[in-house]
Amino acid sequence: WLELEEDRLELYGEKYNFNSSDEQEVYIREWLRNEASMPEEADEQTGLQIIFYPARYHSGLKSIFAMGDIVSLIDDDDADVCILEEPEHLNFYRAPGLGWAKKFEFVVG
Repeated sequence: WLELEEDRLELYGEKYNFNSSDEQEVYIREWLRNEASMPEEADEQTGLQIIFYPARYHSGLKSIFAMGDIVSLIDDDDADVCILEEPEHLNFYRAPGLGWAKKFEFVVG
């Protein structure tokens, strides 16, 4: 989740400048359901588990960087499969703590 509105505006523009991560998740689930035809994955109870992490956008590098240890945000009971989107960004400034491969049974990305 891009904490600063200026980051969200620069990256997403006015149209997709959500006021909260909850609002952004609603948009993602509606897109999955209506545009991607993935209603099962869009279901909040049984579908994809979406977790936002605090982040900042670096305009010079055109990248989003985590602000803290993302791995620690995930309960051990939920640490089965992890699909990382742009893992190089998630690991560029690695916070102390467990790595992805130690936390999860299976990691891809």
